[in-house]
Amino acid sequence: MVEDYVSTRDSFVTLSSVAILYESQFVCSATLPLVALAISTSGVTAAPAERTSKSTFSFEQWVEDIILNPDTALTVDQAVAAAHAADVVGSAGGLRARANCDQEQIGWKCAPGRDAAACIDYLARKGQNGESCKIGGNIFSITMCSIGRAQIVGSKSDSANQSANCNDVAGTAGKVFDSCWRADDTVVGSEICLTNRKMQINVGGR
Repeated sequence: MVEDYVSTRDSFVTLSSVAILYESQFVCSATLPLVALAISTSGVTAAPAERTSKSTFSFEQWVEDIILNPDTALTVDQAVAAAHAADVVGSAGGLRARANCDQEQIGWKCAPGRDAAACIDYLARKGQNGESCKIGGNIFSITMCSIGRAQIVGSKSDSANQSANCNDVAGTAGKVFDSCWRADDTVVGSEICLTNRKMQINVGGR
């Protein structure tokens, strides 16, 4: 069951001014304080991607496929199977560009891969219908999707209203997935929204 738009007025996210580029080496059951990515990345150059697999599948591209033709796009299970077949799992260290996959910094539990993929699918289809994902004024974080033991949460550092098409939230989460999916079929990570640099998209467990 999808639990949509659960919000809090207490900011549990502090957005720093420098992009965090660490690789996670921590056990997925840990729960630690969350530290977010930078909103401003001006002057910061991301480390070049060193692809360690010859992947022909990406979750970010899967979102684009859903947007273009939701009727023929891969199902959640098909997408996860395709990612396994393409050896996306375990390649987080090589594919990461800016996404923060460091669980110690993020402070969340890891999400099961299938549950997180289902949330991406849900948000992509909402966006395909023209729906926006919003964080209201004086609200600093909001759960945009919660399925099984996974959640996708949007966060921001100020009191102003922020929004993005749910397509872009899903695409950002897909980027996190491509960067941060682990060999144990779990994912945790954060990235600045593709089209609204004042929103951060967080993927993790609950």
